[in-house]
Amino acid sequence: MLAVVRRGPFRHPWFARFTVTVGLGSVGEEITRLALPLIALELTHSLGAAATLRVMQMVPYVLFGAFAGALIDRAEKRTLLIVADVVRAAATVAVPLSAMLGVFSLELLFAIAFVLGTVEVFWGITADFSVVPALVERSELTEANAAYLGADRVARIIGPAVGGVAIAAFGTANALWIPALTHIPTVAVFALMPRVYETEAPSSPLTVANVRDEVAEGFRGIFENRVLASLLVLMFVTNLGNAGLQTLLIYVLSEEHRVDAATIGMALSLSGVAQILGSVAAPRIAKGRPLGHAMLWVVVIGSIGPLLAAVVRDWRLVVASIAVRQTSWAAHIVYVFLPRQREVPPQLRGRVNGAFRTIILVANAASPALLSWIQGAASSQAAFATAATLGFLGAAITWFSPLRAYDIREREELEAIEPAAEREAGDETADV
Repeated sequence: MLAVVRRGPFRHPWFARFTVTVGLGSVGEEITRLALPLIALELTHSLGAAATLRVMQMVPYVLFGAFAGALIDRAEKRTLLIVADVVRAAATVAVPLSAMLGVFSLELLFAIAFVLGTVEVFWGITADFSVVPALVERSELTEANAAYLGADRVARIIGPAVGGVAIAAFGTANALWIPALTHIPTVAVFALMPRVYETEAPSSPLTVANVRDEVAEGFRGIFENRVLASLLVLMFVTNLGNAGLQTLLIYVLSEEHRVDAATIGMALSLSGVAQILGSVAAPRIAKGRPLGHAMLWVVVIGSIGPLLAAVVRDWRLVVASIAVRQTSWAAHIVYVFLPRQREVPPQLRGRVNGAFRTIILVANAASPALLSWIQGAASSQAAFATAATLGFLGAAITWFSPLRAYDIREREELEAIEPAAEREAGDETADV
């Protein structure tokens, strides 16, 4: 038999297995992300309730993010990841089980959303900034992030479509049995994977004072690095307009255009096709130029999408406009992971990225509430326009900060480029 030759980060078997199973889990998360706000809308027909649900998923990062980062640096990461997936599955099935038992309520839905958000705090920081960098070479991180996040983009195609069909066939609550099952393969992979992502834990005792100092060390790690500090400001501003867009879109489709759940799921899936292009294209866009230049352009292009959504009237064009935003953001997310993986020492990645996410998730938690308030006070078009304005403000931050010149190309690559540039300059002088 001919052996399959893998190139890039997929030549590492455990990275390939990890990415595939995380992608499957992301399909389940997309079903949950569609079902939960639809349940809130079925109960209340209010964007405020759906926005509150989203806020409940974001609040744990604000409350626990920095603290969780310090604990992650101390914890055995294999156990932490497995427990997080098991709890996530249990919280998901609590929705259909409580409905079957006749004890379901909006308050219970909010509580479940809070639990899911809390689990994501620990799981996301560990997987994104400890597991991925440990499974590939440093020079492969751009492609690895693109592949890892590309799997999530594939899930954004499959998940909403499967979720819409499942909701139509089984009911909104019962559809949540599916995402609970999708976390099983990830548990198996973490149980079998070598512990290459484990780092040396702090030797100091686990006391309130020591954890407090480690949390403070995480925040210092951000603000003492000009690139990370600038990235934090950029992401805070853009996330303030971005995190609530899907909730706003679901509301506009469901309540203003009366689109059924299956069609909404299919529309979100089709828009997700374009997002894969963003993740796949990210390494190519950044190749041969400073990362900051690529970051600037995708932020500008991504800001055009919600601006278009504010002026078009057909719901299909609204979906297409938001797809422009999310496609650019798919590339942008690939880029913003890189400084946080490269600039932070492995033994500090938990606390620094926990502190980082604590701050930007304040924006994520505020985004649905902000866009919901603007929609209620003015209109959905005004809410879309606000998201666009915050995106353009993010582009300005990139332009006037150290991010614009941030370059991750390896020294050898730059040394190869500079002599070529000098030869070209000499040729031009000779022509003159």
